[in-house]
Amino acid sequence: MRKLFAWASLATVSVACQPQAAQTTAVPEVAAGTTLASPANAAPPVVADSLTPEIRTMLRQVDLANLFRDNSPVLDGFFGNNPQRLSLALVKVTRDSLSPGLFHIVGKSRYKKQVAPFTGTIQLTRVADYYDQGRLLSQGEDTFIQDTTAGGTGDILNARAYSAAGAFSFTGKAPAPYALSGRALLDFWITDKGKIGGLYSPCEGCVEEEAPTKGSGLLMRGNWLDTNTKSARPFLVCRDVFFISNNLIADFAIGDRGAQVNPKYDKQGWRDYWENDEWWADSPQPSLNL
Repeated sequence: MRKLFAWASLATVSVACQPQAAQTTAVPEVAAGTTLASPANAAPPVVADSLTPEIRTMLRQVDLANLFRDNSPVLDGFFGNNPQRLSLALVKVTRDSLSPGLFHIVGKSRYKKQVAPFTGTIQLTRVADYYDQGRLLSQGEDTFIQDTTAGGTGDILNARAYSAAGAFSFTGKAPAPYALSGRALLDFWITDKGKIGGLYSPCEGCVEEEAPTKGSGLLMRGNWLDTNTKSARPFLVCRDVFFISNNLIADFAIGDRGAQVNPKYDKQGWRDYWENDEWWADSPQPSLNL
């Protein structure tokens, strides 16, 4: 993989996007299959922090917090291979002032119309080159500069694509205390001027099987632990449920490239998938009229 441009110094605002030899191995993907079944009360594996000094420098210079809420704070998905809808909303994401790979989360979950708040963290443990740098060409970013010189490769010259993996741990509050833990996967790009954006599949419904997030930009997989009963269930959510549904739920999508949810799953919470229902937003406080 050829060098695109040099790392910026710490004194400048620009960000390096040079590939690092130690980080070229792809971030592990969600395993293909038809179920997310795992042993009861199983905890996700602990993944060691493998961030290189160069990646740590990049994370200090660029705040990735907004990428966890890019376009929408909501992630939708399933408990295992159960078609019942599970939604997580990352309402507020802030980068830790001392550790740039650590993000503090304030969010809400919704299951069977029950909304419950949670708080916690996402700790990035690995950042690697995205499996296909050519995918940048399909992102529609107007600041990208393409190599159109004679004999050039046609690649984007001023940006690089990455995949990040991290561990998340959330603690839910009343009415039903719970704990969420697992792995968060984020695909994104950075320009040499420090501009960032999420990396998505080039067309609606086109699943990127080799991409860690399957083309959805952000994917989270883990266990939901009921802290009262101590029972755990695996779950999988992402920004666009159609990128994960084919390997989990039979006949979930109908129409061209998964344009609609099969009506037979309406009773599992999918009737309003396309509605702009901001269920995670706090209700405004009533004003006092004097």
